[in-house]
Parts: sequence; C-alpha cells; structure tokens
Amino acid sequence: MNQPLSGARLGIADAILVEKPANGTRMSTQSARSGHRNTAYSRETAVAFVIDAVESTGAATRDDFDIDRIVTTAHDVVDDWDIQALQPATFWRIASSFIKQ
Repeated sequence: MNQPLSGARLGIADAILVEKPANGTRMSTQSARSGHRNTAYSRETAVAFVIDAVESTGAATRDDFDIDRIVTTAHDVVDDWDIQALQPATFWRIASSFIKQ
C-alpha cells in the first residue's frame, strides 16, 4: 500500500536515499540463468564506481577524496568488490570520512 509519509520519521529525502544508489544511477546486476552474476566486480570497478559517485553531484572531484581508502573501507564492510551493495547512507558516511583536508 502506498500511504503518505506525513507524520512519519522517514521523510522524502530519507526515502530517496534508501531507493537510489550512491551515484544516482542504478546499475543492473541481474543473475544469469546459472545463478552467477553477469558483471564481474574487481578493485577497478569499485574505484570507477566511487569516482563516479563522488563526482556525480558536480560539487567535488576525485581529487577531493582519498579514493583508495574509500574503496578499501567499503570493500571491508561489504566483503566484496560490489560496493554498490552498500546502502547509500553507509557509502556517504565512508566517503565523508576520507575527504582530503
């Protein structure tokens, strides 16, 4: 049922965070018939995802973040190179921890 969120703690901004990936683009990773993923994830795909995510708003560039540490930390949390599996709020908490001063 689609009920309005009025009076609920979860606001529209929170709902958007839950439904959208960190870079704003949903990348499909549907399983193949054999049950295996169609996309192979690696450190390189994780780096590309992080760079795309931090630059997607136009407010920052890859040079403003320690991309390697974001990727390493996200990989440790997910225990996989598919860091798109992170909730957006978790991804941004990790990324914000590695803003260069």
